Amino acid sequence: MKDIYLEIEKLSDELNNRDELKLIRKVEEELKSNDEVLKLVNEFNIAQSEYNSALNHFEFDSLEAKEYQKKLFDKNNELNSHPLVKEYLELLNRINEPLFYLELKLSSIFNLPIKK
Repeated sequence: MKDIYLEIEKLSDELNNRDELKLIRKVEEELKSNDEVLKLVNEFNIAQSEYNSALNHFEFDSLEAKEYQKKLFDKNNELNSHPLVKEYLELLNRINEPLFYLELKLSSIFNLPIKK
């Protein structure tokens, strides 16, 4: 039987040497230096704070809270529709897909519930 630890190390090396990881690091650096993205992130963070504050003062389903919720939703969409952010999110999905599959396989072996 093969040494399981060697197999895990090989798998880890394969996952860590994927092209997507190299690309996402590059895109992360671009995100950090892109003024438009930084502005969108700041606007999203402000909208998030305003929404959280609104929930401290208004009922969740109140008109006021829904207005702040819509603003947060809109700011999130603006941020996620930026081409650089879209590229980052697509790469992140491609990076995470085999990890989710691995978690599924391991969970099924031990009959563990899958975290969501």
